[in-house]
Amino acid sequence: MSLELPAETRLTDRKRAAIVAAAVKEFEACGFDNTSMNKIAETAEVSKRTVYNHFESKDALFLAIVQELLDATEKMPDFDYQADRSLVDQLTEKAHRVTELFTSDSFQGLVRVTLSRFLMAPELAQQTIGDQKRFRVRLVRWLEEAVADGKLKIDDCEFAAAQFCGLLQTFTFWPQAVGLEPQPSPEVRKRVIDSTVEMFLSRYAV
Repeated sequence: MSLELPAETRLTDRKRAAIVAAAVKEFEACGFDNTSMNKIAETAEVSKRTVYNHFESKDALFLAIVQELLDATEKMPDFDYQADRSLVDQLTEKAHRVTELFTSDSFQGLVRVTLSRFLMAPELAQQTIGDQKRFRVRLVRWLEEAVADGKLKIDDCEFAAAQFCGLLQTFTFWPQAVGLEPQPSPEVRKRVIDSTVEMFLSRYAV
């Protein structure tokens, strides 16, 4: 039997989420330096005191946004290697999951906010995000298992995982994140995924 959270706790969580969402909106529209805590409170429809009750500073609020970004990637379903399924089907499924995350409005908003500040302070990116290899660890593990099963021939699975993700990001992430292109249609996404999987396996499949 699940225990329901007290109403006060649920309200507090909703207010915190509203503050973070408001910060994402204002940081994206006006930039970190040009956004005040007063404006965030106004957009979140809470008092300034409520904002400071949750976040002691604008920097703390930004770190909460970074954590939202990290949590979004960590919540992706695990990616187990299945010896009895075709590599095409497994990689296609993985690619769909990745592009669904890449192209979601919420994820894109988080990326634009964090990217704009990281470009101004690269050391902050290293302190908060760290090594980007962490985002590919599940794919690397899958590739290593496929290699051990004799289905793929890859000398450097980390490098190959970066290639696979890079092919997807070229069309479904970076152009949208910097505002050069609209979100890809389902048809475009399918074309990108199918060609990426075909290209990847033509290089590494045994």
